[in-house]
Amino acid sequence: MTDEELPSIVWSAAGLAGAACISSIVLSAQRRYYHETAKTQFGKDPSPLKFDHIRNYKVPFSDSSRISRILFGTILMTVLSAYDLYEAVVRLSNNNQSPKNASVYIIISSALIFIAWIYTLALSVVSRRYTLPNRWGWILNVHLFTFYLSSVCVSLYRLWDAFRIHHRQLSLAQGFPLILAILFSLDLFYTTGSIEQGPPYLEGDIIDSDDEKTPVAGITVASIFSILYFSWATPIVDGVNEDAQDIFLPSLPPIYRAYNLFYIFGENRQKTLIYRLYYANKEAIILQSICTAVSAGLYYGPAFFLNRLLSLIQDIDTGNQDEFYFAKGIMIVSGLSLSLVVLSVVVGQLYYLSSSSLRVRVKSMLNIELYRKTLRRMDVPDMAKDTSSIQDKNIEVEESGSSSIGTIVNLMSTDSQRISDFTTNWFTLIEAPIELLVGVTFLYSLLGSSCLLGLSVMIITLPLNHYNSILFAKTQEKLMEARDRRVSLMNEVLQGIRQIKFFAWESNWEKRVLEARNEELKHLKKTYVSEVLFNFLWQGTPLLVTIVSFYSFTKIQGNQLTAPIAFTAITVFTELRSALNTLPETFVDILQALISVRRIESYLEEEEISPPSTNLDPSCRVRIGFRNATVSWTDISPDFDENYTDEADDSPTGIDSHLLAPPVPNTAPTITPSSFEEADTFLLHNLNAHFPNGEFSIICGATGSGKTLMMLGLLGEAVLLEGESFCPRTPVSDNLEEDLSQTNWTSNMENWILDHAVAYASQTAWLLNSTIRENILFGLPFIKKRYNETLIACALEKDIAALECGDLTEVGEKGITLSGGQKARVALARAVYSRARNILLDDVLSAVDAHTARHLYEKCLTGPLMRGRTRILITHHVGLCISGASYLVHLENGRINLCGSPEELDAAGTLGTILDEVFGSADEEHVETIEEEVEKIDPQLTVVGSTSELLKRAVVDKPPNVLVKEEARAVGHIQTRLYLLYLRAVGNPFYWCIVLAFVFGSRGLDVTESWWIKKWVHASEIANNSSMITTLASSVVGSAQYLFMDQPNIPSSLENNIIPSTTMNRGYFGLMADKKDNINGDQLDMYLNIYIAITMTNIVVGATRFASLYYGTIKASKNLYQILLQRVLRAPMRFFDTTPIGRILNRFSKDFEYVDASVPNDLMYFVIQWLVILTSILTVCTVLPIFIIPMAIVTFLNIMIGKRYSAASRELRRMDSVTRSPLITHFGETLIGVTTIRAYGATQKFMNEMLTRIDENARPFYYVWISNRWVGTRFSFLGAAVNFCTGIFILLSLDYMDASLAGFCLSFVLSYTSQMTMAIKRYTRLEMSFNAVERVVEFMEIEQESPAITDKRPPPEWPINGKIEVKDLVVRYAPDLDPVLKGLTFSVKPREKIGVVGRTGSGKSTLALSFFRFVEPSEGNIVIDGIDICDIGTEDLRSNLTIIPQDPVLFSGSLRSNLDPFDEFNDESIFAALKRVELIPSEVDASSTQHEESIEDLNFNIFLDLSSSVSEGGLNFSQGQRQLICLARALLKRSTVVFMDEATASVDFETDEAIQKTIASEFVDSTILCIAHRLRTVIEYDRILVLDQGEIAEFASPLELLNTPNSIFHKMCENSGEYEALVVLAKEKHQLVDV
Repeated sequence: MTDEELPSIVWSAAGLAGAACISSIVLSAQRRYYHETAKTQFGKDPSPLKFDHIRNYKVPFSDSSRISRILFGTILMTVLSAYDLYEAVVRLSNNNQSPKNASVYIIISSALIFIAWIYTLALSVVSRRYTLPNRWGWILNVHLFTFYLSSVCVSLYRLWDAFRIHHRQLSLAQGFPLILAILFSLDLFYTTGSIEQGPPYLEGDIIDSDDEKTPVAGITVASIFSILYFSWATPIVDGVNEDAQDIFLPSLPPIYRAYNLFYIFGENRQKTLIYRLYYANKEAIILQSICTAVSAGLYYGPAFFLNRLLSLIQDIDTGNQDEFYFAKGIMIVSGLSLSLVVLSVVVGQLYYLSSSSLRVRVKSMLNIELYRKTLRRMDVPDMAKDTSSIQDKNIEVEESGSSSIGTIVNLMSTDSQRISDFTTNWFTLIEAPIELLVGVTFLYSLLGSSCLLGLSVMIITLPLNHYNSILFAKTQEKLMEARDRRVSLMNEVLQGIRQIKFFAWESNWEKRVLEARNEELKHLKKTYVSEVLFNFLWQGTPLLVTIVSFYSFTKIQGNQLTAPIAFTAITVFTELRSALNTLPETFVDILQALISVRRIESYLEEEEISPPSTNLDPSCRVRIGFRNATVSWTDISPDFDENYTDEADDSPTGIDSHLLAPPVPNTAPTITPSSFEEADTFLLHNLNAHFPNGEFSIICGATGSGKTLMMLGLLGEAVLLEGESFCPRTPVSDNLEEDLSQTNWTSNMENWILDHAVAYASQTAWLLNSTIRENILFGLPFIKKRYNETLIACALEKDIAALECGDLTEVGEKGITLSGGQKARVALARAVYSRARNILLDDVLSAVDAHTARHLYEKCLTGPLMRGRTRILITHHVGLCISGASYLVHLENGRINLCGSPEELDAAGTLGTILDEVFGSADEEHVETIEEEVEKIDPQLTVVGSTSELLKRAVVDKPPNVLVKEEARAVGHIQTRLYLLYLRAVGNPFYWCIVLAFVFGSRGLDVTESWWIKKWVHASEIANNSSMITTLASSVVGSAQYLFMDQPNIPSSLENNIIPSTTMNRGYFGLMADKKDNINGDQLDMYLNIYIAITMTNIVVGATRFASLYYGTIKASKNLYQILLQRVLRAPMRFFDTTPIGRILNRFSKDFEYVDASVPNDLMYFVIQWLVILTSILTVCTVLPIFIIPMAIVTFLNIMIGKRYSAASRELRRMDSVTRSPLITHFGETLIGVTTIRAYGATQKFMNEMLTRIDENARPFYYVWISNRWVGTRFSFLGAAVNFCTGIFILLSLDYMDASLAGFCLSFVLSYTSQMTMAIKRYTRLEMSFNAVERVVEFMEIEQESPAITDKRPPPEWPINGKIEVKDLVVRYAPDLDPVLKGLTFSVKPREKIGVVGRTGSGKSTLALSFFRFVEPSEGNIVIDGIDICDIGTEDLRSNLTIIPQDPVLFSGSLRSNLDPFDEFNDESIFAALKRVELIPSEVDASSTQHEESIEDLNFNIFLDLSSSVSEGGLNFSQGQRQLICLARALLKRSTVVFMDEATASVDFETDEAIQKTIASEFVDSTILCIAHRLRTVIEYDRILVLDQGEIAEFASPLELLNTPNSIFHKMCENSGEYEALVVLAKEKHQLVDV
């Protein structure tokens, strides 16, 4: 045996022994880790994480064949290694001379190999004990697979080495063991690689025969080959292709599920967000880093083998080949293909870890954390009462610490997405430096010092890149802020769409939204400019490097440029370009992600509600009340007074004088009363009250006196500045498992009521977008008896019986399908049905009529279901409720004016003052049963049936009609018309001709570069003599051999689609300037100069392509948004009733972000990419016609695989879009109702619901990227096969092909496969981003309401008299629904005042909606002053009528912008209107209001300052104040016809009476239709219209109806509790009319 054999056996031993050693070390570590995790999962304090333990044993699985095969194969391989060792020892002992070093090495190496196989045999034997699906069985299988892979490589290497050395003398005895070793190693490798881990998992850890379990993603049981080749994803891809409509996606692996992520991400909540993201995902990040380091080196593998192949061909051209050139050629080509395969496997795993693993988990984690914060965040609007002082101090209003709903939704939809997207390319920070190092070393071996000179050029462009990155980041931040503002505004528009339509403000709001949109587009333009500059730099820098390198190589050093150097350098430069270009983009992404991290962190740091500090012991007696408490909407810092004074002193503008008064002494050490007075927020001061347990208590007071704040103070929803508040509260749960102690009631309802539980009904009823039944149950079990009793107590049985689907009727978003009174009673029913002993009700009686209010008081508030429960009611109906009350609190301007039992207050003589405000007490003579009342109100009802029959109709089991339909999802290819629509929006045909000219020009220059390089190299070779070539080739081969262990390559654009794909080809043909030693100087200058000219032109043209496209896309984005906005604003109300706001907002936020940012780039890259493919095919086929066949085959195969991928990816992306809307809807719903959710202690239920929705959204998102990996791996394997065939073809065709032509063809084929991969992905990405266009266009084509303006225009002053005639009016909400109004006919005289009354749900509000054509009449008509309202446009109609709606909506801005949105009135007129609605005391002079408020007044009247801020939805005002602002707005408008829909329902009686007087005097020349629940409101009107079940029951003057004992109105007055007062008022009016 010669010395030359030494490397073979030593390297073999090193490989196998090394694999065995590493395996043993890793196995020990795994064993230790397993024991530690077993302790945490099954120890004393087990982990809360849930894993799958159930398997689907219907799927056949057996491990016996694997065990026997690996045992047999390993024994055989151990015997072979023993034979090798024996042979080596025998050979040494037979050698009579002193042993050579080589012989010793051989024995040691053989011994090591034998020991390694003994270790492997031990693992195989142990595997018999741990058969699959055992966890340790799989770990051992992976270790065996790794060792067998090493064995395959070692066996192949030894055979090649034996053939190389002994090719003529290799006997069968020598060769057979080697071949046997290869065969058995391959069999063992295949056996361990192809076995699955076990039968598939089913989701869950408890076996439940009734429950159908969901299969889990195949990766949890996939074989090693399946994991590496992504075969486990094939059923998903095929399933989507077979049935795109009904797609079933397996459940995600446990570590991706929201339930587990909630606990994993919550471990280090006190640390920074970045640390928490790293800690929760550190395993994936470490694996990502390892894969990155490996792949960065592998990228140059193909370039290395290309160089070897071209050097071999060049040797053959010059006649220097040896006899084994063909075998060498095959080895090189095999190496080229194998390097592509290995690279694709490593890169596939890298991108799986990035896109599917990290990205999905990070997005889910952030959404979970944002939602968790929302459930804890202090939910108070900006209650600033004097914004001018805030502005004086230069404090931005936005910095008040509270995020708007739009901003919060954006955090979830955009910022979490941006951070998760960054996880897919952060590893560039590791990859790029390694790529640069390897690439530069490789280039140095090819070009020498010239490459360093070229690379130094990059330093010049670094400052430009840096400057542009900073500019881009700043612009992005401003763009995000502008987008936040626009989305917030859009959310406000959608929330207040009824108000906007009532007042015909669509065009004004459209203008306001478009102004915000234009601001956003301004920043988008700057972003585009930055992107063009990046494009210019990123394409230009590497080309500049190439030019300088080749100039130095050929001109300065005088070297010869040959095909091996030229085409290898092209490939390396292309790869370097990727590395260099991704760095700046990654830095930009880092900046963007950090901005988003900062935004999310600032939200997570917002103030939270304080945890409960009283009533903590479940066995102790409950206390509810206050002791010396001061309560505020917002926190006031202890040193507020001191700081404020300092600032005031320095302020040039000065502060109100009373704010600078010295502090009033107080026993409290830190906060003084004066500091409260100075605080810019409403306060309740010095509260002392104790609400008796098990009794009924009342909180009353004037509008805006602080009643709601007091109740929220009890619930812990307001800031307690000093003192104590007592009320049982459920802390926000940090546990997802249901507490079983909460379900400890028995079927006889013994333990139903929980002493420490609370129920709450807010002033504005908050309902879930679900059925009536689900809203009442609120997660509790359905107990029919209690449920029916609740419906009767809340007077809901008749309303629900009238609905087609009974209590399974969907209420729509914010309860839109129910009337105001019905919503209030459903919210009340939820509290009644609940298990809470403590019920807090905020003004539930104001939304219902007098009769229903009495019923609720008698049957509900003091009825059997509520008896023994602590009830606290905020109300203005003190007269009705006082008789049953045990405790009363009266508030006046932020202080408790009176409190105590009614008896005590009566004895003290103070009760009368309260009752005087509400005119009379309860009339106790009329205490009747529900049946008697129903009979009086609706005599026909006794014929129809009893209450039990009503309940049968109300409580139904049939499936309901769906109001909010599931979001539609398009199927199949994006329609061609959508592409055309977008292209037309971007520009006209002439514009597109210009854009395409740049695109084709750029590609033409690419091909010209290639052709010029080939021409230059060919000229070089002809001019050069063969000896010089031989010398150069041998030097290149030597350098390449030196680099063998480090060199791997392939254009990273195979996997990295950040760079425009054309850069690859430009690199191939542009990066390599030719060095020409033997071309004369003039020729060299010509080749070099023309090359420089082509390249420089290409840089400019390449950047101009994008600039020209961006110019048009800005216009398209603007136009599409404007059209969508117009269409949505002009949609009928039914659209908003049946479409969740989250779904509409999704179109305006996320989908438009895609239209703005993704569509233009994806469109351009798609065109460029496919142009590259076509020109590649044309170029190669022109030069070598025989290439047409392989090109055609590979293109066909690529397209077939690509079609399957494209279809799957498109449908999964659509699913991702559709499942995102419920997420946003649930998030928005929670933001609005968070107070109610916390009061009921339902945070855990809502958190679990959110986790379910996050999982539903994560599934398609995960599989979108899995399909991406699936196609990438297949394309890479196909590319490897094509390159192998091409290489062999070239080797067989060397008779007529030289090195330059071979290099030219190979560079095209090498790029062609990766370009084809990119082309398919580009097409898919285009379709995926056009999914956003598809969804936008879907809403651009929604049904529209009647035209705003028609040919028939009313006279300018119409209506002049206000005469109304209604004939046979029939109205239904949808063609398939029953009519709500059934043939109404009545007329109203000019300037007549009509009161419309009737039971809740009788059609009163529908009548008002008909006048505004929110619902078009099915039959009949409405004529106002001789004009049929259906003949004129909706804008003409609505702008000339006025309505003060039931649900008052204000918009963010100032008080002035709400009262006078279009600047039509001066300040005096506005102040006069505010005085008339009692918001400003009439004695105050408007001009001097701001400085004259008395010091005694604790709370400054914010209505004295028209610049006072109004928060989103007007939530910084009480419901009553909002109604009064809307009334003031109507007073300013002064229409001839005015509708009032419960316009003063939420204000106190005293204010209401004053307002009615105002209305009587101010609207004396107007016709008024007033829908009222308070009969006192309309008793002085001219006539009363009584509606019942959509028909007119009575229509006459109030006195006439009162004088008719059987009339419904008469009964209503009797039941109201103020019959005598009403009769007196009616008679006064009647006598006045008579006079």
